[in-house]
Amino acid sequence: MNASHPRGQILVVFAVTLLALVFFVGLAIDAGSLYVTYGHLKRAVDAASVAAANSFKRGEVNRRPDGTMDLTRMVGSAEEALELHNLDMSQVDLVVRICDADGVLGPDPNLQTEAPFFYTRCPDTTSGEAPRRLVYVRATQYAPLYFLSLMGFQSIPLTTDAISEAASVDLVIVIDISESMAEGTPGFGPDYDPDGPGGCNTNNSCKALRDAKEAAKVLVDKLYDGYDRVGVVTFDSQAVIYPIPDKNGNLVMMSDDLDQVKAAIDRIKLHDDPPFGKMWAPWRNYRLYNPVNPEDLDGDGADYDNPAKLGYTCPPMTDPRVADRWWSTDEGAPNPFGVGGVPCDDNGKLDAFDWDGDGVFTQADHDASMAYYDKERAKYGVPGLKPSLSFLSTCTGCGIRAGTRVFEDARPDSIWVMVLLSDGFANLSDTYGSGGTTPGDTPNTGGAVPAAYPNGFCNGKLNQGWWPGMCKDTSLTPRYCIDADSATCPPGTTWVLQNPQDYRYSVMDYAMDMIDQLALTKSTNPREPRGNDVAIYSIGLGNVALGEKLLRYAAAVGDDGDRTTDPCAATPAYRSCGQYYYTSTSSGLLKIFEDIASRIYTRITD
Repeated sequence: MNASHPRGQILVVFAVTLLALVFFVGLAIDAGSLYVTYGHLKRAVDAASVAAANSFKRGEVNRRPDGTMDLTRMVGSAEEALELHNLDMSQVDLVVRICDADGVLGPDPNLQTEAPFFYTRCPDTTSGEAPRRLVYVRATQYAPLYFLSLMGFQSIPLTTDAISEAASVDLVIVIDISESMAEGTPGFGPDYDPDGPGGCNTNNSCKALRDAKEAAKVLVDKLYDGYDRVGVVTFDSQAVIYPIPDKNGNLVMMSDDLDQVKAAIDRIKLHDDPPFGKMWAPWRNYRLYNPVNPEDLDGDGADYDNPAKLGYTCPPMTDPRVADRWWSTDEGAPNPFGVGGVPCDDNGKLDAFDWDGDGVFTQADHDASMAYYDKERAKYGVPGLKPSLSFLSTCTGCGIRAGTRVFEDARPDSIWVMVLLSDGFANLSDTYGSGGTTPGDTPNTGGAVPAAYPNGFCNGKLNQGWWPGMCKDTSLTPRYCIDADSATCPPGTTWVLQNPQDYRYSVMDYAMDMIDQLALTKSTNPREPRGNDVAIYSIGLGNVALGEKLLRYAAAVGDDGDRTTDPCAATPAYRSCGQYYYTSTSSGLLKIFEDIASRIYTRITD
């Protein structure tokens, strides 16, 4: 057929169009294949860089007699990671480098041409910069072509690289041990005694605390003995730092002996709340008590109660009218609260609880309170610790403050990580005089709490203020600040004077301030104090409806040092997001701790 014929022209156009279509479809297939192959290669190289860094971290790099470094085992670790990602090593060119492999001070000169970006990352040790265990991994894979192979092009090289750091990890594990951490234990209920016959502390059956301990030990097992270090903090009505022997046998806040760390975790026991049901019934029913310290009715932090502050004077404690620690109106008492009487207690005895339930105070009740003190001291192994008679026991801010104290012993060139686990919301803060967080320390009078707040930031007096609200603050906003200088307050906060009669600064505000003190590194207020580069992973367990906001705030600050960039902002409640994890059951903790272990390393990959 003549090509000039219209039908011939149409066929020619159709043929050319078909060939073009086939060509572009072929190119699209090859391009898509290359895209998938490159993504797979990138993930494999990231894993290889971490594997090589861990090999470096384990000391699997030997110095040859001529002073150069033998990287054979590091290369082997990287190759193994690539093979685990199903890469055919016969089709891969692998390069593994460290900053100083030639044994001469300073970055190896050949890196300027082999890996210029990596060269700029290496510290200039000739000028006094501290050395770093950086590892560079580059892989080139010859990816097969399909359509273009018809034209003689069999493969094309794809190259990607990654930098990891074989940095040591300094980890602080902070665990809530309030009594609610046994909520899944058979027989758990009001006034549960975990230390009594068959109690869960006697056989390590406190669930979810037991699961939290086992998961924490799994995390420790992911670290490297003698190289990484771990500190352990627990909190209930106060915080305790556990002294742990290091490899030299010294008791330290952060130990490199990971077997001793796991032994310390095993020693953790559930806090036993004083029995709220055994507080004197009128005190309990009319909410005429101080929940932070039931022995302190006038709110000054001491057992002695000033009649001028109370507004009434109780009879002598030997008077039968106050044997039940309640002076009623039919016995001549005033009625300032409109409930038919007033609470009275002995300024020289611990008499807020009727331990034996006989309806009158006796020496046995005082002795029972002292026995409770002794039991809690022995539980922590801290002779100087003064336990609290408060039945509130979730001082989240206490735990974070104590964890910050542990980081005072962290190494500047390590990766700093905190893992915070809680099942509840903050209902207490530290109190004035409770700043000593290391066993054996003399309490740091003043500490993080001004002297104006003897009961910390759960303020009030009988029948008014915070006390009837049980110290609850359920929202991050409005947020208040009591800094001495208003110019240092977080942006968007309301500055209030340090006044114990001003109840607005709450236990929630205190906990947020402790988080900022630990890990806040960015703020629009140039005068706001900064913390350190600490990665915070927080875990909410069970019914954390009120406490989840604070745990997410900790994770947001601990993600990048910036409180305004919150990966959880659009995520519904009871969902994991960013560096916050949620699980409804303690059995989910193991997977969470394993995931955190993996993220500690991927965090340091470029």
